[in-house]
Amino acid sequence: MLGDHNKESMFKCLEAIVKNYNNSGHKKAILQEYDTRIRKSFILCIITNLMCCMHKKVFQAEELYYIDASASFDPLNTSITLLYTSCMAGTLLLGLFVTSDELEITLKKAIIIYTLKFNNF
Repeated sequence: MLGDHNKESMFKCLEAIVKNYNNSGHKKAILQEYDTRIRKSFILCIITNLMCCMHKKVFQAEELYYIDASASFDPLNTSITLLYTSCMAGTLLLGLFVTSDELEITLKKAIIIYTLKFNNF
């Protein structure tokens, strides 16, 4: 159970879920908890095993990215951003960010988190 929307208990539960996910051997999720006092945006970055394989097997994944920031999850007022590349087989999903807003600085921070996490594979 996630707890109340936008309450501390929800973030604590999400933090535990991310920790369990990473401890299960996946190690490809990072959570930056939302903090309005210091203007810290909520960012959840997820890279699945399949996404990791795309990075290793598809040459274009190192050089060509597309970002789709058009999705949202209205109950929690969050934005879902998808990171893609393309190849002969079509479009391939490389990463997923869930953020508290679509500000440029938030998306840049999410991409930095994604890059740092991917470099640690």
